[in-house]
Amino acid sequence: MNKKLVAVLVCLGFAVSAKAEVNFDQGVDVKSAVKDAAAIDIKAPYPGYPYPGYPYPGYPYPGHYYPNQPYPGYWGPSPHHISYSRDCRTFNFGANDSSVVSERVYLDSTEWVEECYYVPDPPPPQQPNQPKAIDETTKGMQCHQRPGQVFRRTAQLNIGARKLLPWETESFEVCLQGPYMDLDIERQAYNYSVHSIGDYDVQYQLTPQNKVAMAPDKDGLSDGGLSNADGRFTFKVNDRWAAEYAGEKTTVKVELYKDGFWFFNSYKGSKEFTFDAALGYELNFAENELDTSKSFEPGDDPSKSFEPGEATRGAKKYYLKWSFRRVGQLSTGGYVKKGSTGKIEVK
Repeated sequence: MNKKLVAVLVCLGFAVSAKAEVNFDQGVDVKSAVKDAAAIDIKAPYPGYPYPGYPYPGYPYPGHYYPNQPYPGYWGPSPHHISYSRDCRTFNFGANDSSVVSERVYLDSTEWVEECYYVPDPPPPQQPNQPKAIDETTKGMQCHQRPGQVFRRTAQLNIGARKLLPWETESFEVCLQGPYMDLDIERQAYNYSVHSIGDYDVQYQLTPQNKVAMAPDKDGLSDGGLSNADGRFTFKVNDRWAAEYAGEKTTVKVELYKDGFWFFNSYKGSKEFTFDAALGYELNFAENELDTSKSFEPGDDPSKSFEPGEATRGAKKYYLKWSFRRVGQLSTGGYVKKGSTGKIEVK
């Protein structure tokens, strides 16, 4: 009833403005006023006024679509997002035959809360056919971050007794991200079963299972000297860990080069020698016993491995590039590069 009365009054207002000369002494014909007001065509400035969506064809800056909207039909970035800083500590352990308890470390992680609010588009221009530019930075979803709560934990590692070889090391990383703490094994000599105790003061108990082969010690083998006599080369190698590798084998690979002018060193061939683990190895070979079908590795320049003719005339000097690998269950079987020997003169 109230809405109808308001409508009638509004119509009376339009009727008065439409016909200025009204004789109030004669009273008001309400039905006639309503009929006249209904006949008046009041048009909005443009369809959809006052811009519930896109107010008119060609209206500039129709807005942006943001993916990952929280529900179908939602336009704008997520109105609320939480992230956490990540705090990590690393534990390193060397050779040890007994159980190990690490120091206790303290970690903290800060919660970051992203809060967003919507800034509506500015009002449309007065003349739809002459739109003015709209500053995009003043509208749409505006977001900022603020710090929230801080999560704090302590962590400690307790590793059961296991035997690491003298050159082996293990590495573990504990990280806290928000309310979540995790343990990552970065380098291991054993497979472990992991059990955590506590919520705030967390202790990780690691029980060793089976042994895992690790890379051999790069410095386990050393250059014992290169020599030449009666047309044969002799290369001696020392093994630091012969006792640890007892029952297994070691392979040494050599590549012979003739020293040339500047960088023109000619490749003569290669050969592999396999021995039972021992304190030392002696490799004896002649140049004609080498395999000359070299497969160049990435980074090698084949143009530097040829006979440059006159450039290599004079005193003949030779050297070796060598590498080794362990053959067995104790270590991984990849070759370890050792570099070059000293140069020797061959008469």
